[in-house]
Amino acid sequence: MNTTTYMWALYAREVKRFQKLWFDTVATPIMSTVLYLAIFGVVAAGRAVAGTNYTAFVYVGLLGMMIINSSFANPIFALILSKNVGTIIDIQLAPIAPWRIAIAYALAALTRGIFTVIIAVLVTIWFIPGIALLHPLSFLVALVLTGMEFGMLGVIFGLIMKNFETMTLVMTFIIQPMIMLGGIFYPVSSLPYPWALVSEFNPLYHNINLLRYGMIGYSGLYPAISLGIILFLCIILFFVMNRVVMKSLKQ
Repeated sequence: MNTTTYMWALYAREVKRFQKLWFDTVATPIMSTVLYLAIFGVVAAGRAVAGTNYTAFVYVGLLGMMIINSSFANPIFALILSKNVGTIIDIQLAPIAPWRIAIAYALAALTRGIFTVIIAVLVTIWFIPGIALLHPLSFLVALVLTGMEFGMLGVIFGLIMKNFETMTLVMTFIIQPMIMLGGIFYPVSSLPYPWALVSEFNPLYHNINLLRYGMIGYSGLYPAISLGIILFLCIILFFVMNRVVMKSLKQ
């Protein structure tokens, strides 16, 4: 069995793991999305953002939030659980390159994120006025890169963290503020200075911007700029993730 086969075996194991948690994987994020849409659909009925229906504007942001949360949390939970029950030793002893281990976890996170978004779209898109997939290739690229970016970030944090309390702190004090300043519920251009500038330096903003461009054609910043920033971050995260995995395997 070569190292590539081991990598895909690890990937398959992680996919089967979250499939067993189908309620948490699918039902919880979809319920959150429906509640958000119900609230914004009533409060902002008839409003528009640069000619785009506001409900559709928020809807794409919620899809972005869904894949970000799913992709980020999946490897963190898996790796912390492995540490706590002692099965992390299986990975440390496996005859597989560190970067392949990291990619297996990141790909499993991407799979969970995309699976969740697809189910959410199939369930909810029929109730969203003014929604259309205007640039399917851009949307697919944005979806894949977002899932990989936050999947790799989840692998990094999952190997660094020691318990679930730390995971909660990171989700509360890092990911949630990024989400709130990521333009999910509003156009960043509407923020006063300096918050508009701060939001543009928020990596998550560029993921949401590219997803919106792909689905409804709205873009607060040139899509090519957002794509370049996301690609750059993915490259940086890959090398950091590989370094963290190599260090963890030596312990």
